[in-house]
Amino acid sequence: MLDFNSCYSVVQNVFFERDLSALENDFTVLLTITGADGGYIFLSYSGGLKYIEPYSHTEADIFLTLSMETMEHILDGTLEAFKAFTTGQLQAKGNVALAMSVYNTLK
Repeated sequence: MLDFNSCYSVVQNVFFERDLSALENDFTVLLTITGADGGYIFLSYSGGLKYIEPYSHTEADIFLTLSMETMEHILDGTLEAFKAFTTGQLQAKGNVALAMSVYNTLK
């Protein structure tokens, strides 16, 4: 099972490797990973600049909550994020349409 630091590194690599220039909107995401080894990952894309930090924020366009186990399955490709959402393993609040746009760009 992934620990938080490994999870953060994978998310960071994916976030910085993907070209987000096709997105029409800037965004902020607060990813809350639950469980004993959980934590927060805050992602921001604004004016073409990407920023990520392992902290919580009170404001974001998109709030995502999932367990470390679900996160691991999404990252290793054995579970699609959309399926996790539709089965309740991933909860989304805020601008869900923007979340789907960001997801489609990052996958």
